[in-house]
Amino acid sequence: MSEENEINKEKALDKPRDYSLATPGQIYYPQNEEEVHLRDYLHVVLRRKWIVITFFIAVVTTVVIGTFIKKPVYKSTITIKIDKENPNILSFKDVVNLEKIEDDYYQTQYKVLKSRNLAKRVVHSLNLFSYPEFSSFDENKKQNTESNLLDKQNSSLEDDKVSPELIDSFINRIEVSPVQKSRLVNVSFQSNDPYLAAKVSNAIGDAFIELNIESKFQATNQAKTWLEKQLDEMKAKVEQAEEKLNEYAAKNGIIFLDKTEDSKGKATDNQNIITKRLSELSSELTTATAERISKEALCREMHSGEQESSSVVMNNPLMLELKKNYVSLDAEYNQMLKIYKPDYPKMIRLQEQINQIKKKMDIETKRIISSVKKDYEVAVKRENQLKAALNSLKNEALSLNERAIQYQILKREADTNKELYNGLLQRLKETGVSASLTASNIQILDRAEIPKKPYKPNWPLNIMLSLVVGIFGGIGLAFFTEYLDDTIKTPEDVEKKAYMPSLGIVPNFSEEKSPLQVEYVSHEDSKLPISEAYRSIRTFLLLSSGGKPPRVMMITSPDRGEGKTTTSVNTAVSLTQSGFKVLLIDADMRKPRLHRIFKLDNTIGLANYLSGNAEIDNGLIKHCNIENLYVITSGPIPPNPAELLSSYRLRDLIQNIYSDFNFIIVDTPPVLGIADPLIVSHQTDGVIIIVRSGKTAKYNIKETKRILEGVNAKILGVILNSVNQSTMKYSYYYYRHYYTDEKK
Repeated sequence: MSEENEINKEKALDKPRDYSLATPGQIYYPQNEEEVHLRDYLHVVLRRKWIVITFFIAVVTTVVIGTFIKKPVYKSTITIKIDKENPNILSFKDVVNLEKIEDDYYQTQYKVLKSRNLAKRVVHSLNLFSYPEFSSFDENKKQNTESNLLDKQNSSLEDDKVSPELIDSFINRIEVSPVQKSRLVNVSFQSNDPYLAAKVSNAIGDAFIELNIESKFQATNQAKTWLEKQLDEMKAKVEQAEEKLNEYAAKNGIIFLDKTEDSKGKATDNQNIITKRLSELSSELTTATAERISKEALCREMHSGEQESSSVVMNNPLMLELKKNYVSLDAEYNQMLKIYKPDYPKMIRLQEQINQIKKKMDIETKRIISSVKKDYEVAVKRENQLKAALNSLKNEALSLNERAIQYQILKREADTNKELYNGLLQRLKETGVSASLTASNIQILDRAEIPKKPYKPNWPLNIMLSLVVGIFGGIGLAFFTEYLDDTIKTPEDVEKKAYMPSLGIVPNFSEEKSPLQVEYVSHEDSKLPISEAYRSIRTFLLLSSGGKPPRVMMITSPDRGEGKTTTSVNTAVSLTQSGFKVLLIDADMRKPRLHRIFKLDNTIGLANYLSGNAEIDNGLIKHCNIENLYVITSGPIPPNPAELLSSYRLRDLIQNIYSDFNFIIVDTPPVLGIADPLIVSHQTDGVIIIVRSGKTAKYNIKETKRILEGVNAKILGVILNSVNQSTMKYSYYYYRHYYTDEKK
C-alpha cells in the first residue's frame, strides 16, 4: 500500500464517529452567472448539430429537386403609358369627362388590365385554345375555332363558350407593376413558350387601348342621345318659366327690382336703399343705447353717494384746479398756525380764501350734476326717436319683401333654366365633334420582346435561399429544441438551476464501446476515462471537506434508471483502490441489484436483520471478489420496506459496524414517490444525488432537493452521470486522447 493511501486512510479514521442525526447541509450559493458569450450559442449548435444538418439537407434537397423538375417559365413585359385625360385636340373638354377623375383612376386601370373582359378578348384574338398550355381548359375547341370566323357582333356568344378555368389561368399569368412616381405601368405575361409570352403581352396592350376607345365611343353616343332628350325638355321649361315671371310682375306692378350696376360694377336693386337705411338706423340705435346707458350710470353714481367724490366731479379740470388751490392754502394755513394765532389778520385772510374756494367747489359740483342729468335726458329722448323710426322702416321693408319674394323665386327659376339650356346645347355641339375622334389617353411606350432566358426557376437564387434557410432554419430549430429541453445536461445546469454543488461527471459508457460490464469498469480497466472519472469523484470526496470526509454516504437519485447503483459500486471500488475498507449496503429493498452484480446469495440480507431474523454474525456481511470491498445485500423483498428502515435496528447496525470500515455506502431507491431514502438519510453523514445527463428534468432535481432539505438531510452534491462529450460545454476532457496516445 502506498504512502499516500496510508495518509488518506489515517485522515478518514482519525476520530471515532460520534453517531447522531445528520445536520442539514449548508445552503449552496452558486457562482455569479457569467454573461452569455458567443461560444454558449456555438455550444448549443454543436450539441444539436444533427438537427441542423438534417434540416439543412432536407431543405436544400427539396429545393434542388423542385427546381430541377419544374418547367422553365419565360416572362415578357410591355410598358404602357396611361394619362388621366385625352390629348387636348379640341379647345373644350371631352364629353366623356363629365365627372372629375378621382385619385383612384390608375387603380381602376390596373384592375381593367387584369379583367375577365380583356382576358377574353386576348384569348379569342390569339386563339389560345391551340396552344398546349391552354388546350386542357378548352372543352369546346371546335366550336370556339369556328366562332373566330364570325364578325364582332357575335363576340358575346363567343365569350359564353370560353372556359372560366382558362380565363382564371390566363389572368394568374398576368403581372401588373406600376412604375413609381410616373404614369407608366409594366404589364408582364408568363408562359413556358418565350414566343407566346411576348405575343400575349403585346396583345394585352393592343386590346387595352381598343377597349379604352370603345368605352369612350359608347359613352359619347349614350351622352349624345341623353343630351338631345334633355335639351327638348329644358327648352319647354325655360319658356314656361319666363311666361310666369312676366305675368306676376305685370299683376303686382313690380318694376323697381330691375338690377343696375353701381360704381364698382356690382349689381344692386332699388330696394337696397331701404335695406341700407335700416342698417344705418340699427347702428345709430345701438350707439344711442350705449350712450344712454353710460349717462344713466353717471346719474346713478351721482345720486348713490357723495357727489364730490364722483369720478365726473373729480376729473373736471376746474374742480382739479380748485382742489389744488384748496390743498395749497390749507397747507399754508396749517404751517402758519404754528406761528400765529387764528385771530391774526394774516390768518383771517387765509381762512377767507379757503372758504371762497370751498364755495366755488360746491357751485361747480352742482353745475356738473345738473349737466349730467340733462345729458341723460337728451340721450333717452334720442334713443326713443331712433326706436320709433326703426320700427316704421321695418314695417315698410317687410311689406316690400312680401311682394318681392315670389318674384325672386320665379326669376331664379327662369335664370337657372336658361343656364342649363345653354350648357346642354354647348355639350351637344361638343359631343358631335368628339364622336369622330379616336384618340386615346393610353399609349404603348415599349413593346414586349422575346425573352432569351427563363424567368423561373432561378437556379442561383433558389440554391442561395435554400442554403440560407437551411442553415438559419436548422439553427433556429436547434435553439427551439434546446428551449423545450428541460433536462440537466451539464454541471453548470446543476449549479445554476438546482443550486447544488457538482461532485463530478461520469462520461457515457456506451461511447467507449467496451465489452466490460459498467458496474465493474473501475475494477477491470483503470485506463478508461470512466474509471478516471470515478477516481476524481473519490478524490473530491476525500479532500473537499475541511475536516474529515463523510464516512457514511447515501447514494440516491430523483428517479429510476439514472445510474445510482452503478455509481455506488464504482465509487466503492475506487475507494478500495486507495486501500480503504468499504462496505456497500443495498437499502433498495424494492428492486435490489447488488446481489446480482456481485453474484452473491441474497437469502440473508438487510431485510432479515431489520426484521430481527438475523444478526451481524450470521453471514450478514459478505465479501466479494474485490479486495477490501464488502456487501450487505437487501435480502428477501419485504412487504413494508419503509417500516423496516425506520426501525432502530438500522441505526444500531451502522453503529456496530462503523468502526470496522473506513467508508459505508448505502444504495437507496429514488427519492420521488418513495419514503425509503428520506428515512435512511437521517442515519448517514451526507447524501449524494445521481442525475442522468439529458434525462433528468430540472423540476425533478429541484423537487428532490426540496424533499431532502425538508427532512433536514445533508446534501453533499450531485454526480452527473452518462454525459455525452458533444453535450459538454467547452469540450470537457475525459482523458480519452491522453490514454489513446499512451497506448500508441
